[in-house]
Amino acid sequence: MGTIVAIGGGELGLGETRLIDQEIVRLSGKTNPALLFLPTASRDAENYIDTVKTQFGALGCQVSALCLTRDGMTADMAREAVSAADIVYVGGGSTAFMMVQWQKFGVDEALKAAYARGAVLSGLSAGSICWFVAGHSDSDLIDNNGVGAYRWVNGLGLLPFVNCPHYDEPERQSFNEMVKEQGLEGIALENNVALVAVNGGYAILKADPAKKAYRFFRSDGVWTKQEMA
Repeated sequence: MGTIVAIGGGELGLGETRLIDQEIVRLSGKTNPALLFLPTASRDAENYIDTVKTQFGALGCQVSALCLTRDGMTADMAREAVSAADIVYVGGGSTAFMMVQWQKFGVDEALKAAYARGAVLSGLSAGSICWFVAGHSDSDLIDNNGVGAYRWVNGLGLLPFVNCPHYDEPERQSFNEMVKEQGLEGIALENNVALVAVNGGYAILKADPAKKAYRFFRSDGVWTKQEMA
């Protein structure tokens, strides 16, 4: 079983998540791990790719990017890229668009296989939601130029919770009611906070000590919101 580092958000290029990023690299167990960046949610934005290469390259990673929206990409090429990675890092953007593209190229199943072989799976925002059963997503707003509402988007189900990234942002408070509707336990992560899942155990890692993470669960028929240390 592998490792997942799900980050609530933060500005990678400004070094806001640096402590978490260092832990991602450490968890790989390698000095110069092969890190595969999946920028699918941002539609393979070049500046995002450059940022990841700069930040993780400085941490000793050999960084490559898998761009599913580029001409000539095949399912075999995508699966091969994932299978060669020690670390997979998934960027932010539209979770809904990303999940459709992953299914189209078989990346969803390749990531599950990577998890089973012990790779480190990580990412922020959409790259956090994707590892859970489902997540509180702004995909409609992103895909429709600000028109729409927050909704659930299904993830890969590697973590048995529903997830809300950016929980310190006011518009994300609708998660509080949505998680009850889903009927599953929830994990809400503020920016610069990560849930680290290793072999069925969970820990919270903060790049900013002031930020928080919360667990939502039902006990004796009552929904409870509890801060995670």
